Amino acid sequence: MKSARKTAASIVTIVVAALSFGCGDPIPVREMSLARMEITRAESVRADKYAPAELGEARKLLLGTHELIKGDELEKAKQGALDSFAKAREAYEKSLPLLARDTMEIAEKSLGEADEANADMLARDEFEKAQAAFKTAGDSFESKKYYEAYQAALEADKLAKSARNSALGKRAVLKEAIAEVDSVIAEAVKLNARTHSPEKLKTAEESNRAASEALDGLQLKKGFAAVAVAKTNADEAYLDALKGSSADDLAAATAAVDKAGKSKGAAFAKDELSASRESLARAREAHDDGRYRESMALSAEAKRLAASVAGARKAGKLAAGGEKDAEEAGDGEFKTYRVKYNPSRRDCLWRIAERQYGNPRLWTRIYEANRDTIKNPNLIRPGQAIKIPVLTPVKGKPKSSEDKLIEQSAIRMEAAPDEDAPKDDPGVDEDPSGDQPGEVVPPDDTGDEVPLEE
Repeated sequence: MKSARKTAASIVTIVVAALSFGCGDPIPVREMSLARMEITRAESVRADKYAPAELGEARKLLLGTHELIKGDELEKAKQGALDSFAKAREAYEKSLPLLARDTMEIAEKSLGEADEANADMLARDEFEKAQAAFKTAGDSFESKKYYEAYQAALEADKLAKSARNSALGKRAVLKEAIAEVDSVIAEAVKLNARTHSPEKLKTAEESNRAASEALDGLQLKKGFAAVAVAKTNADEAYLDALKGSSADDLAAATAAVDKAGKSKGAAFAKDELSASRESLARAREAHDDGRYRESMALSAEAKRLAASVAGARKAGKLAAGGEKDAEEAGDGEFKTYRVKYNPSRRDCLWRIAERQYGNPRLWTRIYEANRDTIKNPNLIRPGQAIKIPVLTPVKGKPKSSEDKLIEQSAIRMEAAPDEDAPKDDPGVDEDPSGDQPGEVVPPDDTGDEVPLEE
């Protein structure tokens, strides 16, 4: 900069001197101006970096013309200006190809960083323009149009940087994709994917971790590639686990139903046993058709019904005590109970019998009395009116204290898992839509008892 100011000052001095001379040989003002312009042009292409010797010589020659003019050596001054111009031009021509090359390398690096940020997907318009500008730069360089190559490379670099910034602004897209895969992996693990699909689950977990690390490092392209692999493997692991879990549940349900069929309770709960076998058959069919979720639900229902058969076995043992009295009780007397809809504690024949008789195992009496309206003891609907047989003790010989103790113990006994009927057995349809009567049904646990019309 000091040299440039010094040169400019010299030119001003020379112009003033030229005006003072008047006639005689003219001062080479034009040649000196052209030399100064060419030096500036060389500086614009970084000649101070790529051709420092040539640029320095051009500046030195131009400054030397000042002393020559002062010594009235105008012809030598003119030649000095021409030599300065030539050296500046040499510096320019040497520097321009090198500058174009380096600028193209910078643009190429920026394109690579934009590509890593997945700009080809997230900022496609800018990224494609950057690629087009970079191609123009390459073509111009090959044609030795170095200035055009330099300008195109500058444009490519600017567009590439802009595309990268735009892509990085959409990091949330990758973050959401990673979270989605994590959710699928979690569901697969719940379905025992570590047993049913260990390799795919491992690949999914490792790839999703890599995607997360790439996100943290702003390498979005790498992150999107990794999350794509993770998603594919997570989905496959989930399906494998779902199929495997369905098969496991089906096997467990098959064993439970077979066990129930061989139990003593089968004689007391023939309908439940039949329903469990039907659910098992439907579960097997759904599994074979690839409807694994449905199959798992049906297997669970089959197991629940099979468990109720075991519960009926204990109820049957009460024949030595209180239930015998009930079975021999009054004939043809009924009350009416309207089924309640209470999401927190579902109404079912088991609970109704518990409330009406104090013994939930007497639900079969209610079921038998309502065969005409209850086709499946596991399916009663809110608002449905059912008959409650009035059970009165059999007149005759009083019970012994031992019989009373047995009966009271049985009545108070709670159903145990796998041996007694489950808590909600038989079940109630949890969706009252379409079947719930228009009247408002109170949500309490005590049923309305009204006389049955004759």
